[in-house]
Amino acid sequence: MLFRDLPDGSWLAVSQPMHALVSGQMLRAWGAPGFAIPEPFEEVATACAQHDVAWLGWEAAPSFDAATGRPTQFRRVGARLHAPMWAEGVRQASAAWGPLVGLLISRHGSRIYGAYGDRHRTDPADAAAAETYRREQAAVQAELAALSGASQAQIEVASALVAVTDALSLAVCGGIETLGGAGEAPMADGSLRPLSFEEDDGVMAIAPWPFAAREVELRWRARRFAPGTRFTDQDTMLAALRAAPVEVVTARLIPG
Repeated sequence: MLFRDLPDGSWLAVSQPMHALVSGQMLRAWGAPGFAIPEPFEEVATACAQHDVAWLGWEAAPSFDAATGRPTQFRRVGARLHAPMWAEGVRQASAAWGPLVGLLISRHGSRIYGAYGDRHRTDPADAAAAETYRREQAAVQAELAALSGASQAQIEVASALVAVTDALSLAVCGGIETLGGAGEAPMADGSLRPLSFEEDDGVMAIAPWPFAAREVELRWRARRFAPGTRFTDQDTMLAALRAAPVEVVTARLIPG
C-alpha cells in the first residue's frame, strides 16, 4: 500500500495492485519515436499491469504501523514477509498468464531485492529472505525464459519497461517523494535513457516524452481519509479501510 498526502491534509490509500494497473495503462500508451516497443506486446502489458500480483492477499488485510497510525507502507514491509509472497505471485502469474509474464514478474522481484538491498539488510531475516528469493528464482527464471520462446533482447526490453512504468506509476499514485528514481527507458537502438519527472498542480511532466499521444490521462481508484486520520490498532484500521469511500483519481501526463 502507498499513500498520497493532499494539500487539505486528507490522504489517499492506494493498493499495490491498483498502482500496478496504472503501470499497465502507461505501457499501453507507450511508443514515442525512438523508444523500444515490446514484443509480444500483450504479455508485456499484462506483466506491467500485474507486476504486484503478489500483494493481493496482503492488501486484503494489511498490517498496522503504530508509528504512522496507518496501514504499513509497502517499503516498510520486510523481505522476510514479502519475498515468499513474491515467489508465490510468480507461480500464480505463470499459471494464469503464461511463462513470459511469470518471468517478467520474477525478474522484477530480483531487481527490487538487488537495487534496494540495503533496506533488506537491516534485519538478518530480511537479508536471508531476499537472498533466498534471488537464488531460487534464478533457476525459475531460466526455466520460464526457455518456455517463453522470447529472445534475450525481448526479455531485456520487457523487463526494463516493467521497471520504468513501475517507477513512474509510484510517482503518479504516491507523489514524487515516493519515487526512488524515474528510471531508464529502453530505446529502439538498444540503449537505456534516463527519464526525469516533475509535478505542478497535479500535472506530471516527463522528459524525454515516451508516449505515442501528445498527453496521457491515467485513472485509478483510491480510498480517501479525512485530515488527521490516524488509527490506534489493527482492527480499527481494517474496519475503516472496509468502510472508506473509494473514489476515482486521475492524473494528466505531458511532455517535460
